[in-house]
Amino acid sequence: MATPSPLPDAQRFLAVMERAMQLVGQKVPRSQLQEIATLCHTVCWEFPDYGLKSYFMISDQGEVRSAAHWSGAVDGVVTLDARTFHDAAFGKTSFGLAFFTGKLRVSGIQPVKLGRFMPLVQPFLDSYQQACHELDGKVA
Repeated sequence: MATPSPLPDAQRFLAVMERAMQLVGQKVPRSQLQEIATLCHTVCWEFPDYGLKSYFMISDQGEVRSAAHWSGAVDGVVTLDARTFHDAAFGKTSFGLAFFTGKLRVSGIQPVKLGRFMPLVQPFLDSYQQACHELDGKVA
């Protein structure tokens, strides 16, 4: 488990999420991102404890973008507290446990298709860790 960074405040959290999404675009093979784009193009991550949303977008070509504001179509929504996301990234909990305890909710994505997103989960959490360490000025 990586050395935990403190949970960023709301403003910094958005910057960390944006950087994490950029890193996912660099780390995950483009072919895998293109496959995920066949399921959805835009996922909204909602963090009710911070009153924030962060949008993760994948083009048909497998290019990743992020945005703090988006007025276009959203294919799915993942809702969880920033603290839960942070704790999952640093190994203090898991997305599976958060899902089964109701701390993580997914809407708009058919349950049978959720499994196809699993290859993104660990790279996303690892990228979030790296982005936190970059923000803190630590070497990950």
